Amino acid sequence: MRHAIHLVAVAAVIVALPILAAGPGTRFGLWDYAAGLGMIRGVSTPKAVFGGLSVSPLFFIAGLSLALGAAGFFTRNARAGVLAVAAAAFAFALGVIPLKMKAAIESNPFIHEITTDFDNPPAIVAAAGQERVNPADYRGGDPVPRRDDGQTVAEAQREAFPDIRPLVIQRDLKTAADLSLSVIKSMGMDVLAEGPADNAVGGGWRIEAVATSFWFGFKDDFVVRLTMVDGGATRIDIRSKSRVGKSDLGANAARVREFEARFRAKI
Repeated sequence: MRHAIHLVAVAAVIVALPILAAGPGTRFGLWDYAAGLGMIRGVSTPKAVFGGLSVSPLFFIAGLSLALGAAGFFTRNARAGVLAVAAAAFAFALGVIPLKMKAAIESNPFIHEITTDFDNPPAIVAAAGQERVNPADYRGGDPVPRRDDGQTVAEAQREAFPDIRPLVIQRDLKTAADLSLSVIKSMGMDVLAEGPADNAVGGGWRIEAVATSFWFGFKDDFVVRLTMVDGGATRIDIRSKSRVGKSDLGANAARVREFEARFRAKI
């Protein structure tokens, strides 16, 4: 009995390890992002077993380890039981990651960029030539993957995030630019460039930055464009785009909203 408990406990840890390794391995170039995400899906996605029943390998082995661990306390194998329960807890904890990813995919449109200006989005310039899968140009007219109704990326954003719009503030352009730069830095992003905005109507200022995710090291471009409007006010347009991946799990919208909240707090 003790050996069986040990074996299942070790198996639970081994099955869970790909989730732990997927992010750092991608971040440090041991494999690409698709392989990293595939590692997570491989151990967490339910697999068909007997009778058409589908079971997640991770949660199955974690549940078995927990059950055998509990049994160990009643069969004079308490030490093995503790090990198995700990292994189960480890596996279940890591299993939360793919569950959260799945929930984020289901609750957000299958897009990977957000903009406050659909007709003339802030341009990605400094990062346009850097390694990326998703092109730097805006593709708002492209159909959203996994949909049969032909909904476009821009339409999906409008439907899911109607609150994401340009900011218009009663501040001069330089003050607004300084505040924007301060907010970008406070969000932990790296500034790539700043200068005149070539695609701003009537001229303006542009700040281009990149956000790097902690675990996978995913890089998302972030551009703030500032333009003077009537009455001495400044209009702020924002664009956030993932360099890889078809779905951003809502990360770009969350980043734009965070920028706006921090900016409003500063003024």
